[in-house]
Amino acid sequence: MDYLEQLDKMFDAKYRLVTIETDDPHRVEELITQLSRFSNKAYYHSRPGQRMYRFGAAHIEIPRTTQARNLLDHIELSRHFGVYILQDFHPALEKIEVVEQLREIINGEVDKVVVLLSEHIDLPPELKPFTLRSRHQLRKTG
Repeated sequence: MDYLEQLDKMFDAKYRLVTIETDDPHRVEELITQLSRFSNKAYYHSRPGQRMYRFGAAHIEIPRTTQARNLLDHIELSRHFGVYILQDFHPALEKIEVVEQLREIINGEVDKVVVLLSEHIDLPPELKPFTLRSRHQLRKTG
């Protein structure tokens, strides 16, 4: 099974919070971009201080999604399934209100998958039971 298939299975898992720790987040982002091209799922990407956008439509940014709480408000209010890639979001997890809102999203009525992507993610204990954790490593060549 190749990594794209593994990613797709991770996003279909019963877990609605996924962490992907990697030394090369840009490579994982490229893989998710490839996956989004051949999927009927809506994939969204967010980085701190930048507006969220849908993969394949990066030129169309979603307003009021630059701050962690506003971003989570948008995700929480969405009535549709989506895979939300939150890159380098872990500093926001230091705020209890952010952790509580994220927990509400992953336990909500509408299925959504929130993916935390970063080099290292220190996950709060109250989110660990709801989380599928993954470590991505590039194969050494040469």
